Amino acid sequence: MKNEVLVQIGRRLFEARTGKGFTQEDLSEMTGLSIKMISAAENGHKAMRPENIVKICNSLSLSADYLLRGESPILVAIGEQEKMNTLTTKQREALSKIVADFLSAFDEDNPI
Repeated sequence: MKNEVLVQIGRRLFEARTGKGFTQEDLSEMTGLSIKMISAAENGHKAMRPENIVKICNSLSLSADYLLRGESPILVAIGEQEKMNTLTTKQREALSKIVADFLSAFDEDNPI
């Protein structure tokens, strides 16, 4: 029985690779990974090592969030912005103060 997470990662890898017009051989040459490993990953048969995920993401200009979880960092940021837009003025001011206090804790001129 296949691991559903690996199958989904493999599907996203396949779609990203073919969407950019690359063959498995092309990706193999770009990453230094074997065609067999790429095929196994795309088919959800085998998990990839972290360093191989980085090589693939760099070669295909993908985020690891997208490859591993199917989430686009841009879409997540837009969702967070929509939440921010629903805050009242008082809530925004409080949040700004929290962020400023947090950042000041790391200010080199103002050690804790």
